[in-house]
Amino acid sequence: MKPEASADKNVAPPTERLFECKVYYEDTDCMGVVYHANYLKYLERARSEYVEDRLASIAEYHDRGFLFMVHKIEIAFHSPARLGENLVIRTWIDHTTRYRVVAKQIVTKKGEPRDYLVTATVTLVTVGDDGQLKEVPAEFHDL
Repeated sequence: MKPEASADKNVAPPTERLFECKVYYEDTDCMGVVYHANYLKYLERARSEYVEDRLASIAEYHDRGFLFMVHKIEIAFHSPARLGENLVIRTWIDHTTRYRVVAKQIVTKKGEPRDYLVTATVTLVTVGDDGQLKEVPAEFHDL
């Protein structure tokens, strides 16, 4: 699950985006580790930033009648993140089809890019305001 390699490990290749966030008390369970469902929030924020950096904001897509829905998530928890740690979420589009966008995401601790905490494959579909399946906007196929 690796995107294109980069010569400088601190710079994301053009196909991926790095999103940083901190683990707050509200994110953790009684053991001080991130509650598993909260990773979904981190992943969602990172995907939104990815799209906004490369294309347009999610709000702009909504205004154009494109709503993004999660169809499927495959997620593996490798190691826990803990209270106070800074995380980096790497996001890139793996592939698209006529009606789907498949994103890959990796969560690591900042400064430890080789130790994966979470890996995920997220399949999104696009629907219209009426909830009916709609073709993915053309510009997504270039990502």
